[in-house]
Amino acid sequence: MSGFNSLQYFCAISPIDVVIDAFINEEQKKMLSTSDDHCAWSIRSQGRFATLMASRSENIVDGKEIDWSTIQFVPSERYVRKLVMRYTTRLELQGREVEDDNLASLICFLSRSRISNLPDPTSHCNATYFVPLSTSYCQCEQNDDELQLTIRIYPQHNDVGVAKVWEAGAALAEYIIHNRTIIKGRNVVELGAGVGLTGLVAAAFGAKSIHMTDYTDATLENLSHNVTINESWLRNRGVDPSTVNVGQLEWGEHSESSRDISTISALQNADIMIAADVVYAVECIPDLVSTVYKFLLTGYNKLALFATTHRNMTTFSLFETELEKKRIARDYVPQDSLPLVLPCYFNQPRTDVRICIMKQNEK
Repeated sequence: MSGFNSLQYFCAISPIDVVIDAFINEEQKKMLSTSDDHCAWSIRSQGRFATLMASRSENIVDGKEIDWSTIQFVPSERYVRKLVMRYTTRLELQGREVEDDNLASLICFLSRSRISNLPDPTSHCNATYFVPLSTSYCQCEQNDDELQLTIRIYPQHNDVGVAKVWEAGAALAEYIIHNRTIIKGRNVVELGAGVGLTGLVAAAFGAKSIHMTDYTDATLENLSHNVTINESWLRNRGVDPSTVNVGQLEWGEHSESSRDISTISALQNADIMIAADVVYAVECIPDLVSTVYKFLLTGYNKLALFATTHRNMTTFSLFETELEKKRIARDYVPQDSLPLVLPCYFNQPRTDVRICIMKQNEK
């Protein structure tokens, strides 16, 4: 386990076994710290699990350990149902039965309100991330020294830009939190912004302005929505929401083909370009590198900060080849410079994510 508590995993809509494992780990620690010899699946533990799950809907069970009113958006009922059903299955595997009245009531409620199991591309959920204000941050509990950032995603949608927070996006956001001087007071443009986590973090941690770009209408609509619902979060960080913008960008000959004049202006005026998980399709790489190259050409002080997940070495090798052709200088950030901050679940090892700092070759 990485040290995040079950509430943090729950809010981030982490995989159900990750949430349950974190909860059981907390229950085991309670056993060690008291003289009580109850097991981690006891009636008291079941009650605490019910409190955690039902606190998203205060009319079911009055949460005693969580002030859910401080969290604007909560996990969907579908997600809670899956968690409760999985917890019940694991409970039975331990030779236990549902003994807590609150847990039994919650199971009954979820059964009565059962919705279709068929994937619904139009259904969304909201992931909440506890973002630290400082680098001296304890992961193991919810801190006062943090802000809650909410991201709307569509897990069942076939558009990759709205489906999830991608691994490299989370890693780049974490890198920015710990290396905020790179973007402080700088105008930033983002390629392939997706659901907006990285760009919003950049705005909150010192960027003078951030212009987040993507291509599909679905992604742009969702991206704009995520900016809007986090306006108060930005203001709490002293950020004027008007400095956070969204625009459409097609890589390659963007100056000629873009319908978004504000995006072209943002590209010309930006000091730093950021992007995460954009190196994934072979056919897009030449246009991607062309966009980076044109950006860097406009000034020696300009930087491009990319986070890539190495899923396919052929794709990454082509990316490197195209960078060589354009004589783009680059340095890779050491793996030990990527501290874990956000409770995101990585489908691939974090070691597969690399952060690259690019600039115009002065030779």
